[in-house]
Amino acid sequence: MSSYLTAPELAQLVGCKENSFACMRRWLTRNGWPFAESRSGLPIVSKAYHDARMVGETLQSVPAAIEPDLSAFA
Repeated sequence: MSSYLTAPELAQLVGCKENSFACMRRWLTRNGWPFAESRSGLPIVSKAYHDARMVGETLQSVPAAIEPDLSAFA
């Protein structure tokens, strides 16, 4: 099972055809949904983000990596 929405799931969310990637990207951008893009142009949206957003929650961004304190080596 994938961690990302499929083209049919995105099409249902957005209300466009499964192969209308430009329409999907416009809708996602306009509505503030973060996405990446596959080589074919399909927007890639996390299922966890989708599920949280659909119940009114917001997911925090992935926290920045915590870097070790190297000041003792200076």
